[in-house]
Amino acid sequence: MKNKILTLLCFVFAVSNLAIAQNTFNDYYNQYKEGYDTSNLVKMKKGSEDLMTNFSDEFAGFYLHAYYQILNSDLNAAQSANQQAINIQPLLEYPYYTQAYIDFLKGNTDSALQNLEWAAQLSTFQTSDDIVNDMSLIEQFSGKDLTTLKTKWISYYQDKKIDNQKALALGQCVNGIFTQGKTCDNLDQLFAHYINLPNSNPIFQTILPSLKAVSLYYKGNSKASVEQFEEFKKLSENNTKLYWRRSHALHFLSVIKNNSFNSRGALLDINEALSTYKNLDYPSIHQASMTFHKINVLNTLEAQNEEIIQTAYQLEGIANQINNDYYKAKAYGTIGTRNFFSLDPEEKAKAHSYVMKAYTIANQLNDQALIQSTKNNYALIKAEQGFYTEASELIEEVAQDYLANKEYQKAQHAYNNLGAIFYKKEDYINGNQQFEKSIALIENVKASLNAKQKLEYMNRVSDTYEFLIMGLKETNEIGKLFKTQEEVRGNYLRDLLDKTIPTASLNDAQNMLKDDELLLTYSIGKPGEIIISAITKNHAEIRYNYPLDDLIRLKKTYTDRIKKVPPSLNKYMQDYNVDYVNGKLVRFGNKEKNFSKDDFITLVEWSREVLDNSDKPDYQNVLNDFMHFWYNLTLLPVQDLTSQYKNVIISAASELNYLPFEAFISPKNNYFITTNNVRYIPNVSVWKYISNRNYAADRKSVIAFGGAQYQPSGNVKATVRNMEDFYKISDAVSKKIDQGIYNFKPELEAIGFGGANYLGGTLEEVQYIGTLANDAKIVTGMGMTESDFKKRNSSGELAEYKNLIISTHGFTGDVIPEFSGLMFSQPDNGDGNEDTFLLAPEIAKLNLNTDLVIMSACDTGIGKLYGGEGINGLNTSFLVAGSNSTLLSLWPVDDSGTALTMQLLFTNIIQNNLEANMVLNEIKRAFIKGEFGERGKSPKLWAPFIYNGR
Repeated sequence: MKNKILTLLCFVFAVSNLAIAQNTFNDYYNQYKEGYDTSNLVKMKKGSEDLMTNFSDEFAGFYLHAYYQILNSDLNAAQSANQQAINIQPLLEYPYYTQAYIDFLKGNTDSALQNLEWAAQLSTFQTSDDIVNDMSLIEQFSGKDLTTLKTKWISYYQDKKIDNQKALALGQCVNGIFTQGKTCDNLDQLFAHYINLPNSNPIFQTILPSLKAVSLYYKGNSKASVEQFEEFKKLSENNTKLYWRRSHALHFLSVIKNNSFNSRGALLDINEALSTYKNLDYPSIHQASMTFHKINVLNTLEAQNEEIIQTAYQLEGIANQINNDYYKAKAYGTIGTRNFFSLDPEEKAKAHSYVMKAYTIANQLNDQALIQSTKNNYALIKAEQGFYTEASELIEEVAQDYLANKEYQKAQHAYNNLGAIFYKKEDYINGNQQFEKSIALIENVKASLNAKQKLEYMNRVSDTYEFLIMGLKETNEIGKLFKTQEEVRGNYLRDLLDKTIPTASLNDAQNMLKDDELLLTYSIGKPGEIIISAITKNHAEIRYNYPLDDLIRLKKTYTDRIKKVPPSLNKYMQDYNVDYVNGKLVRFGNKEKNFSKDDFITLVEWSREVLDNSDKPDYQNVLNDFMHFWYNLTLLPVQDLTSQYKNVIISAASELNYLPFEAFISPKNNYFITTNNVRYIPNVSVWKYISNRNYAADRKSVIAFGGAQYQPSGNVKATVRNMEDFYKISDAVSKKIDQGIYNFKPELEAIGFGGANYLGGTLEEVQYIGTLANDAKIVTGMGMTESDFKKRNSSGELAEYKNLIISTHGFTGDVIPEFSGLMFSQPDNGDGNEDTFLLAPEIAKLNLNTDLVIMSACDTGIGKLYGGEGINGLNTSFLVAGSNSTLLSLWPVDDSGTALTMQLLFTNIIQNNLEANMVLNEIKRAFIKGEFGERGKSPKLWAPFIYNGR
């Protein structure tokens, strides 16, 4: 029997790779066989243990070790090893023999005979002799009588129930699919044979979808492959013989999803794969591969550095257990690169040593793919050490090799690194050329992606565009800089509107502008570094600001307070080169390192909190400090232009989208809105497109929805507990949308969306609107249901109006961006097939011909911020639905401020036919002047509403 095993192993060698020679396997096996032939348990133990360690993805070591433990009379250890063997190869005969022996010796005769029959169904032996000999040896060591098993086994051959050729065909088919990605034309026929056998092994019925899934994937049908994997997931749940195969399927699914830019779904699947594998007792290459894939997924999700490093240390532990240098190098490389830019000098030095260890191992293994990935990181160390020429040559080698192998995403990353090296060297011309190469590869990848995939992909690679913008600022190329700014924002919105919308040029922007208009297109370079394309009809130039001392001062004044710095260190903290990091004082060689992206995000978050509380006296000094800072950062560099051009159009970037420029305070202590009119656009490409929409002039004035009636607040309790729970909901939502299902009641309730407090002001608001024009349509109370709203859309009624107002509770989803929306009335018995929440993906499918949509609700102007896009939320959805502009809010709105704003706004745009944007600016100035009382001067009341669009 032991001789036969070598001929079958050739089918599974493809998964046991990574610098281990096949003759090494033979060495270990021959040691075991020598022990078997001479009844030497020591040699059997050593040979099988070496196979389990060094060939951890092969069933042979575990199967042989199980047999050794049977002879050693340790049936529990035998069961553990055989569990691994049967999981790795559930469609081969061998582990069923050993399971039969274990069960019989434990007194479970029925189970033993069942496993023996399953082994017989799969037997490739021409005679019964090998297995009889195995049983005789067990009798010799254990002193137990196995005559019952021997007799049964011999009877299979006497009764001619063994089909060797069918079993060999099955082995070739299965292993060809799993290990080589080959198709197997008679897969269904083979499995039908085994499924229809008397007392057939139920594993065949369960595992078939997983083989179909792999076959379909290699045939290029990813969608059908995913469906089969999902079916296998359901069938294999809690099946103790399929932990390995289930984890393999989940790993495969995760790879497919990650390659399709569904990183959240990929993380869920790989976490479940690793959790499933924990049911098995042995580390393996398979486990290491899954752990490394998790690192890749976490990287794409921009997970916390600590989680990625922790996972890398787990990978290192597994690699050490299985003595696998390849995955040691992968672990070292991850730990090194994740700490490469650490603020802690000790961690940074450690990072360099890990990168060097990875590079050394890669060269020792002579694994070219591994050498390429580690060489990239090694080159960055060389650049840090000042060896720019050597670093550049190394990365150019890497990039060229990737291009030769058509690995475009890896080549893009290499050119991005090369550009960064030139940028650091202040060789901006060469740096820009490398970034442009990188962007060309990005555009090449994007060409085959759908809109959602592009959104996720751009979120991963947007730093390349940001680097190019920084470089073009240095070379003062305004035309290229503006074009790059256009390319790195609003792409998802453009795709949803019309995939053929071209990227606007500087000339397009100038042609869009009126004589009295100034366009300010913002980008953020280094954290807190502001780069502006300042454009008028006849002139364009780059403006810039990087007030590093002011950034650090604000950080030290406010955000450093939460670090609980020991009082004894306070005197050192006044130094702008010093910070308190991970519980210790750190001095930076360059104070730029003392202001990070996280610091910038914190300043934005705190500024929003201050604005939202600006009606409280104890917030006044802080408000002044923050709003002066933001003016100095963003508007002071263009103050000479804003003094000449009263009408300012802003295309913001990144976190700047969360702030109202109107509320920034000038050196003369004036809010910006007091001297200038402000409006916002996603980008010029979209602005140009929606400006060319032509809607009928005879549309009705307004349709307004308000006074919705909800179920009691608090009637639903959230069940989510952590971020992974949110990702599960996000994955379920994505699947429903793909199927055209838009009722998300279970998912909404899981995160606590249920009833709400009645908003009496919303009823008064829309009732007032109804008095402004004879053709105004008002929908209130229980008439304002989601189903009714959708019926009005389907009938074309919504498309008949110039203006749409929805006054209700609003919400935005950051973790689950699809969960941005508006609440509608909630009847006691539900709203038919609707969930009573009109969400962003549903809004985008509406058919509107509106000049303006107003969401008189809280937080409707924010949403998930994507790199390379901007905010993806309700503004995007309503523009796609057909509205030319939107009025949204940046934080929870004040009832009285909202009521006044809406009354004045609609009076002027409906009765006086004035432009909504200009009216809104005048309303804000009236608040500031105190025309609505002292409290009305606070930006909390007038600043949250943002006009975006035409």
